[in-house]
Amino acid sequence: MFITIPQNHYDYLAICTLTALVLGGATWFLFRRMGYSFGALRGGLAATLTGVLGANFMGSGRASRQCVISRDLVEPFHTTQGMWNLAMTVALGFFALLAVRHVLPALFAVVTLPVAIEFTQATVNGLGRTCDSADAEMNILGGIAGVALAAALLAARGGKFSWHGSAKPTLAAFAVTIFLGTGLARSMVTFTHVDSTSLATAGSQQRQAVEEAVNEAFGDHYVLGEVHEQPCAGVSCTNVVFNLLSRDKRHPDEFGNGSLSWPDKNHLNVLLVDSDRPSVMGYPVPEAEKPNTEESAFKIAKRYMIEHYPWAKNATTHKTYKVGEAAELGWMTSFRWFQGDVLMPRMLDVQVSRAGQVSQVDVALGPMKAELPKAKLDASRAESAVLDGLAVQYRATRGSDMSTDQLKAHYQLDAFTLKATKRDGLWHPEWLVNVAPREDEQATEPEAPGAAEMWRVDAVNGTVYDGTNEPVRIRLNRSGSDGGSIP
Repeated sequence: MFITIPQNHYDYLAICTLTALVLGGATWFLFRRMGYSFGALRGGLAATLTGVLGANFMGSGRASRQCVISRDLVEPFHTTQGMWNLAMTVALGFFALLAVRHVLPALFAVVTLPVAIEFTQATVNGLGRTCDSADAEMNILGGIAGVALAAALLAARGGKFSWHGSAKPTLAAFAVTIFLGTGLARSMVTFTHVDSTSLATAGSQQRQAVEEAVNEAFGDHYVLGEVHEQPCAGVSCTNVVFNLLSRDKRHPDEFGNGSLSWPDKNHLNVLLVDSDRPSVMGYPVPEAEKPNTEESAFKIAKRYMIEHYPWAKNATTHKTYKVGEAAELGWMTSFRWFQGDVLMPRMLDVQVSRAGQVSQVDVALGPMKAELPKAKLDASRAESAVLDGLAVQYRATRGSDMSTDQLKAHYQLDAFTLKATKRDGLWHPEWLVNVAPREDEQATEPEAPGAAEMWRVDAVNGTVYDGTNEPVRIRLNRSGSDGGSIP
């Protein structure tokens, strides 16, 4: 997956470009010294391959072991991200055919490489990114277009190339790749089917909604940059994502980013500063001094809250805690509402940096009170229901059973709070259950989907929702030993 807006990865891209040029030049020099033909073209192939790999793994992190499969094959053609993904592999396909002069091996390369990249992003920690079929689709089409362009150029200039050369080894390699890849994919990755996945240009109503939300949070302190609509990966929802730019012309590369839920406009999240370095993007609070304790940071957050979100003065509780082991990223103050022991959807989080500026704001405009039925499941029963759900998903992906004790050995479950959630027009209390691999299992392959996720359990009827907020259908045996999670 290529990041549509590189943002703070400019240094990385510069290093990636330099590396591609160096490797391309070294390849050309090596083939020239060895007396092989097409040395310059093979150097171009090495350079473009390096660039494609570097761009795709930019900003990598922990692997999610999940992959989003888009049902809408046309949708990426209408998005900025989709067209970038197509364009970035045209040169790869072009140089691939010019370098090897055999069409089938070139096509094999441009088809399997994007699939391998997405699989790596889904499964390899340190190289993890969003695994998205739309990205692979556009990368493959771009590579095929490059091969076709090279074939047309060679044909027009009388250059020699073969349509059938290396057919047997290429087809054999393709068959082996499909056989092995299908087996690995089914055992290592959970697939989620959605209608669309990529960025699309936001409409005028969406941009206006973002402007209003940003104005409430920061006045006219920032300039609104690009605004896009982005479906949530693996979850049925849509966000409007955007950039905020500084009005200080001396720092054109500084930016913040945020998202606004759509169409309800109930959830705004804005990250202005994500490091401990001084930044012009921090939002200044009048009369604020540099904090050095939780108490001093809370005073700044409270001052900001009264100015921009005065309704948070009525919060049931608030808590300030450090961000980072030594509060290197400042302190976060969370304002929350409870109805009895049930957490309500209304919330406000304000992060204050060590410079005494607001660096992040997270706002949810849910109700402060709601008609809620009484919870029937306690925390332990909610955790048992999630174990049943994990067993169901393991059985679906692996085709075999896994006992509760085995799941407990792999996963740490923590039902940490009840939260009011609205489904089908009704409010219910739901347990939020953290599902994470145990420390001694971090380096091993997870035995079931749902690692490092938050699951939900309806505390009234026992319905279990997995990390993508989809219900998990649990079948009860005759004795009802599966916990009665779902009827």
